[in-house]
Amino acid sequence: MEKRPLSLTIIAWVLVILALLGLAGIVMATTSAELAAKMAEQSNMPLPFQQAWTAIGAIVTLVVAYGIWKGQPWSRVLYVAWGVIGIVVGYLVGSPGYGMILGVVILVVISAFLFTNRANEWFNASGLALKRDTR
Repeated sequence: MEKRPLSLTIIAWVLVILALLGLAGIVMATTSAELAAKMAEQSNMPLPFQQAWTAIGAIVTLVVAYGIWKGQPWSRVLYVAWGVIGIVVGYLVGSPGYGMILGVVILVVISAFLFTNRANEWFNASGLALKRDTR
């Protein structure tokens, strides 16, 4: 497949935007003591952990978006794995609620698009997919 499916392009751009928003949140929290206090108050996690977790998540998300654009099969596996890890960590350190349910729904919907037949063709076209022995 020569042309990337539009759904994958949109997903990759949404991931980039979300990663940049997360990084902007870190910057705002470090420059505003009032915002940092509010963030610390709303979470069970210490603020430095929140900032580190967000930074790592943003980097992973940017790597996933790059992999989607380039048709790298590992990118969709990384997206699903990081999403599941994020939900588990969120559950363990936070309180489950509507935000977590929304996160699960978004993970499932994006994952469904990443594993459609057209997406499979795009990711297999990169040449890094596992080859079957046809003997």
